[in-house]
Amino acid sequence: IRSDLESEAIVLGKAISEGEKEFDTCVVVLHYGDKRIEVVSPCGMRREMLSDYGKDIKVIVQHEGKLLKFKVVDLLPLKYDRDAQV
Repeated sequence: IRSDLESEAIVLGKAISEGEKEFDTCVVVLHYGDKRIEVVSPCGMRREMLSDYGKDIKVIVQHEGKLLKFKVVDLLPLKYDRDAQV
């Protein structure tokens, strides 16, 4: 799903409302006024949100000029687990 000027939360909500149930990969881009785009990393809150919809969702991030792909849970140290037994 591509969406200009919308946050990951809105795009994810739109996908779910249109019947999507499983997600494979997410990439967040920043659009500049000169039509240039840059891959950026989702913030921690958005990483948490994505991981709630699938621990195997992959996120593409840019690091030192390279595009890298990680499982979203690997970008969340000590993530809470709502199903954890205490």
